[in-house]
Amino acid sequence: MTNQELVAALAKRIELTQKETSDVLDAMVSIFNTNLEQGNSINIQGFGLFETKKRNERISVNPVSKQRFLIPPKISVAFKPGQTIKDNLKTIEVDE
Repeated sequence: MTNQELVAALAKRIELTQKETSDVLDAMVSIFNTNLEQGNSINIQGFGLFETKKRNERISVNPVSKQRFLIPPKISVAFKPGQTIKDNLKTIEVDE
């Protein structure tokens, strides 16, 4: 789903214009970004938890040249799905 498709579906569901819905979505993303930058987690009931995790520096090895190099520490965002999403995904059949 693209951002445009999300805005259109959300606008239809909450009965706002696409411009108003886009503004609301932009504000929500801005709040998410600000909180994650500050190290705060975001828990959306029935959806899941967004949180930042610090990865320590580590040494890695290039498998071809066998050269070792240092990977610097970084902060990444992790998502843990809520129980509702987990339950819904269990009911979906996987096509192989």
